[in-house]
Amino acid sequence: MSWDATIAHCEELAAKIRDFKPQMIIGLSRGGLVPARIMSDLLDVKEVGILGVTFYKAMGKPSDFPRITQELTMDLAGKRILIVDDVADTGRSLMVAKDYLQRKGVKEIKIATIHYKPNSVFKPDYFVASTTAWIVYPWERHEIERELAAKK
Repeated sequence: MSWDATIAHCEELAAKIRDFKPQMIIGLSRGGLVPARIMSDLLDVKEVGILGVTFYKAMGKPSDFPRITQELTMDLAGKRILIVDDVADTGRSLMVAKDYLQRKGVKEIKIATIHYKPNSVFKPDYFVASTTAWIVYPWERHEIERELAAKK
């Protein structure tokens, strides 16, 4: 995806989320970092956190189970939280993140992704497009190029 297409998708996503009025946005690292920052701007939400969740070993190769690699240190109790990631691929990282945040005493959690894959075990509350394709976002282009070059 190009930057322009990504921004347009994020603007469409923000329009769907606006009525939820999140008090804090949590971006899933790494894919959700840039979309979370964009959502923060579009929704005028200043509180942004990063939750590290690792699942993929390489392009298209998931580990056995997602794991939390970077915890949140801020107080989340009683807040409306929006979790943001780039894509609901298997959905397992989103499930782990939601479970983790529920244990932190949040008031309400909604999940937003730019893309949703129909084979995902978890369907986000908000998404813009559905696809079965492997998506390369602008912030991961160089990483994907390196992985493809290493396979040759």
